[in-house]
Amino acid sequence: MYNILTERLIRVDKSDGSRVEASLPAVYAALMADEVEAFPAQRPHQRHAWHAFLVQLGAMAMQKAGVTEPSADTAEWANLIRGLTPEFPDDEPWQLVVDDITKPAFMQPPASSEDKLADYKNKSNVKTPDELDIISTSKDHDVKRGILSDGNVNDWILALINLQTMAGQIGNGHYPISRMQSGWNSRTSFTLTSSQRWGEHVTRDIIALLEVDFTDWPMRWDGIRLLWTEPWDGNAAEALTLDKLHPYYLEVCRRRRLAMSEGVIYARVATSNRRLATKNSLGVVGDPWQLVDKRDKKSNKALAMQKDSFNYRRIVDYLFEGDKWDLPPLFFARNSDKLLVARGVKGDRGGETEGYYERIIPFRHRTVQVFGRRGPTKELGDIARERIKQITRVQAILKEAIATFACHGDAKKAKELLSVRKREDALRKRVDEIADKAEEKIDERFFEHLQEEFEAHENERNSIRHDWLHTFLIPSAEFVLSLAHRSLPSRQNEFFYARASSQNLFDGYLKTAFPTLKEEEDDI
Repeated sequence: MYNILTERLIRVDKSDGSRVEASLPAVYAALMADEVEAFPAQRPHQRHAWHAFLVQLGAMAMQKAGVTEPSADTAEWANLIRGLTPEFPDDEPWQLVVDDITKPAFMQPPASSEDKLADYKNKSNVKTPDELDIISTSKDHDVKRGILSDGNVNDWILALINLQTMAGQIGNGHYPISRMQSGWNSRTSFTLTSSQRWGEHVTRDIIALLEVDFTDWPMRWDGIRLLWTEPWDGNAAEALTLDKLHPYYLEVCRRRRLAMSEGVIYARVATSNRRLATKNSLGVVGDPWQLVDKRDKKSNKALAMQKDSFNYRRIVDYLFEGDKWDLPPLFFARNSDKLLVARGVKGDRGGETEGYYERIIPFRHRTVQVFGRRGPTKELGDIARERIKQITRVQAILKEAIATFACHGDAKKAKELLSVRKREDALRKRVDEIADKAEEKIDERFFEHLQEEFEAHENERNSIRHDWLHTFLIPSAEFVLSLAHRSLPSRQNEFFYARASSQNLFDGYLKTAFPTLKEEEDDI
């Protein structure tokens, strides 16, 4: 029931302004023809799961069939996808609801016998697709669960894919996917692309994935591709090792089965052990979009998502500290690439999520080509690190000036305040929060300014850096300092003294740190 290869179950907004429902092969055809504007049923945190699913499935189907050029023909895509499951002539792996538990359903593994249906009984059934999804939070700014009471088949498709390919751990019996460092982390995406348009991005990644060399990985080209086609009773002994899998494998981490009641879909839940024996891999399993953290000399790990994982300082580390980070296989630049796309959901040890994060950075042609296999990354990296050093100096001065004002003009007390750990002192926390507003302004335009200097002639770079320092970096800090003077509490009879002391410290330290400021002042 609900065969995604033959039935129109996926909502698509097309370039001609129409909204249609399409089968999965028709979605591929529309993507390859670049006719897709959006998938209106999709929520932001589901973007990478849906994108990765389309790319991995498409690449595996093409690789198995020996096809190298993606087609814009619906019938050809139907044949390619069916070629992955020839042992199921009735398309069970592509149907959302299959009553026979010994047969697979879409993203739902079969059991070894009908007796295993008992595992799914006396459990809490899931009534809506967003309850099935990975989002679990008590925060108002995050996505809530249980609100799609009228969720249709398309919502269930996206929720299943997101759960089975992105979920972390939520207690015993509900274990995480293999492509994350630990159960409370995230499967992140850090890659280049030619466009944010769905068709261009998916096509780019399918072609690039077919060219990736996985010879150093334990997976094999004839390995298991779709884990939901393999029987799974949830036992520890059934855990599959990497050498049983295809390099692009699509996994399922939970035992779930969709069923119907009075014409309405719901999900049955069963517990299990880990599906893959990859706990010790710490997420380093060849995920084409995943950054690898090499800072621990004992073992490499997949990136552990933090709230600041996509700020400019972290991204500079990822791009230019090769002894600390390995860029993903799909990051290497292609001629048409012009965007860096970073996505991830931050999790915590309690099984909740702390927000979806996404960052898109435009890159100019010369800059993006640095990230080809033999690009001059050192030159660009040196410029980025030098700029960060200057930002760090200005930020340290700004923070001390703000603290001086907060301490009513007493510079000694300000130094004592800054020695206190942020979370242990409310005033210190407030000082840091205000100073961070300058970081936010700098972060917004860091890569734009970095590329201006990198792509200029060498004789012009010093002038560009000078202009950036004097017309952007220092004015940004000055603006935030004035904000601190207006927003931090101050005794009325001490306000002018505190503000003058704060401003004098700021100006004096800047002239010491950047002598050109004093030289320019003397020239006036």
